[in-house]
Amino acid sequence: MATGRILVVDDEKFFQDLFRDALAEAGHATRIAASAEEALDRLGEERFDLLVTDVVMPGQDGIALVREARRRDPDLEAVAITGHEDVRLAVQAMKAGCADFLTKPIEREELLRVADRALSRASLRREHSQLLTENLEFAKAQALYRQGLQILASLDGERIVDLALSILARVTDAQGAALWVADEKGQLQLRGYRGLVDRASLPVRIDPRDPAWAEPLQAGAPFQASFAEPGEAFLVPLVADDEPVGLALVSDRARGRFGDDEHAAALTVADFTAIAVKNARRFQALERVGLRDRETGAYNLAYFVDYAGKEFYKARRYGRAFSLVVLSVDNAEQLRKEAGRDEYRRVIRDLVSATSRVARDADILAKVSESEYYVLLPETDYFGALMFLRRATEEVRKEESVRRVEERLPVLLSMGAATFPKDGEDFDELLHWARGRVQEQRGSLLRRLHLDDLGRNAFWELADLLLSDRAPIPETSPSARLDDDGELFAAAQREAAREIARDPRARGLLYVGVKDGLAGAPLRDALPPGDPAARAGDGSVRVYLLGPRGGGEDAPPHPLVTEVYLDGDQRLAGHELLLFMSEHSAYGLLSAGGRTFHTSDVPLVDALVSKLQALYDLQPL
Repeated sequence: MATGRILVVDDEKFFQDLFRDALAEAGHATRIAASAEEALDRLGEERFDLLVTDVVMPGQDGIALVREARRRDPDLEAVAITGHEDVRLAVQAMKAGCADFLTKPIEREELLRVADRALSRASLRREHSQLLTENLEFAKAQALYRQGLQILASLDGERIVDLALSILARVTDAQGAALWVADEKGQLQLRGYRGLVDRASLPVRIDPRDPAWAEPLQAGAPFQASFAEPGEAFLVPLVADDEPVGLALVSDRARGRFGDDEHAAALTVADFTAIAVKNARRFQALERVGLRDRETGAYNLAYFVDYAGKEFYKARRYGRAFSLVVLSVDNAEQLRKEAGRDEYRRVIRDLVSATSRVARDADILAKVSESEYYVLLPETDYFGALMFLRRATEEVRKEESVRRVEERLPVLLSMGAATFPKDGEDFDELLHWARGRVQEQRGSLLRRLHLDDLGRNAFWELADLLLSDRAPIPETSPSARLDDDGELFAAAQREAAREIARDPRARGLLYVGVKDGLAGAPLRDALPPGDPAARAGDGSVRVYLLGPRGGGEDAPPHPLVTEVYLDGDQRLAGHELLLFMSEHSAYGLLSAGGRTFHTSDVPLVDALVSKLQALYDLQPL
C-alpha cells in the first residue's frame, strides 16, 4: 500500500475529521481545509500527492479547485466527493482532472482503496519522470564525454585549442570564448578566441603566480569574471596533475545567464582539454627526439617546415607575429680546412648549442646545410628577433672552442631575421628578407672594419673610431661622416619622437646623450604625452636620456623618459649621441669635435646600443 501526503477539503467539520482520521490511521500524512480558498493557500505552501475534495462547497466549488490545483501541479492526483448521485457532476469532475469520484456516505475501506490507487498512480508517474530525467541527463553526459574524447584524440596543440573553444561555446550556449595555455615558463599565453569577445581587452599573458590569479587557478573550479556582471561571463581553470596548464573564458550566453549546469559542463571540457594539452606536449617531446641531427642536435629541415606551416596558420588566424632567423657560417669551408675536421665539428656543435641556450622551448632550430641553420621564434616581433640575434652572438663568442679557433682565424657568423606579417606572409618571402639581412650584416661596417672585436665596454673607443678618418666608409655603406651643422642632433631627436608617436605600440629603444644638461634636450618637448603605467609592458619604445643635470630651467620629468644622470663624465661631456632601434627602423648619430657620424646600418647600431648598455649598466632587453 502506497503512502503519501493528502489534502482533504470539505466545508463540514464532521467529514473533515472522518476522512482525516481514516487516512491517518492508514499511514498517510493528512492535512485538512474548510474551503477551496484555504486549500489553495495550503497547496502554495506545501507539496501534496493527492487532493480529496468535496464538490459542492460555499464560494469556489471543488471542480474549480481541482482545475486550479492541477494547473499549478499537473502531477497532483485528485478525487472528488459529493453527497449527490449526479452523473453531470461526475463528468465535470473527470474533465477537471479527477481520477476518481465518490459519493457520500463513504465506506472507510472504499476511501482507502481509492486513495491507494491514486497514490500508486502518482508514485508510478514520479518514477517515470525521474527515469526520464535521468535518461536525459545520461544522454547529455554521454554527448558531453563524446565531445571531450574528440579533444583527447588530437595531439596537435592548435587543433586542441580550436576544438576546446568550439565545444565550450556549444555546451554552455556561449557566444564568446577564449583560451590561455601555459608556455614553457608556466606563463598563460592567449592561444585562441572566438565569437563575441573583445580581443583588445583580453590580456595576452597571465602570470599564474600573481595573487589575483593564483588562488582561483589552484582551486580548479569555475569562478566569476571580475569584468562582467554575475552570470554574464566566467572563467574555468585547466588543471592536470595539480598543475594549472590553462584558463578558459566563457561569455555572453545566448539565452539567459550562466548557472551551475553551464559551470559543470565547462569544467568537464576544461578537464579533457588539460589532459589533451599535457599529452600533446609529451608527444611533441617524443617526436622531437627522433627528428634531430645526430651531430649538432638541431632539427631536420622537414620537421622545421612542418612546424613553420603550423605557425603560419596560428599567426594568420589569431593575428600573431613570429620571426624567422637565418644563421650562416660564412667561412665554413675555410674553417674545415685550416682548423681540421674534428675542431670544425666541435665549433659547429658548440655554436648550435650556444644558440639553443638562448632559444626558448617553443623555438625551433633546424639544420639546412653544414653552414646554414634556421631558427623559428614563435610569438616574437622583429625587435625581439634582433635581441635574439644579439644574445645568440654573445653566447657563441663565449664558447671555448670558438675562442680557441679565433686565435688563428675568425669565425664569420652572420645572422638575419624577418618577421610575419611585417616582412611577408609566406615562407619564401620571410626567407628572402632574412637572407637579405644576412647580406646586410656581411656588408656592415661592423664586419668590414672588425669593429666588434672591441670589448663589451668599449663604447667610447668605438664612437671615436667611427668619428675619425681611421675608419674608412665605403660609398655603398648606409653610413656617413660630415661636419656638424649644429642642427642635425636636435632634428634627429625630434624625428625619433615623431617615429615613436606614429606607432606607440611598437617595441624599441631610444638612447639620447646630451652634454649640456637633460632639461634642455629637444627630445622632451617633441615626445608625445604618455602614461608610464600604460607603456610599462612590452609594446612600447623605452626612452633613456643620458647627461648632466640642469641645462636650463627646471623641467618636470617626462612620463615616457628615464633620466640617467652622468654628472662629471668627461667622455659624455665632449660628445652627443642618439641611438634608436625599433621594429621599423635603426638609426645612430654620434657627434664630437665639430664632426658627426650617422648611420642606418642595423648591426652597427645594435653593437653601439649593446656597448652603451654594458658601459653604463643600462637595462638590456
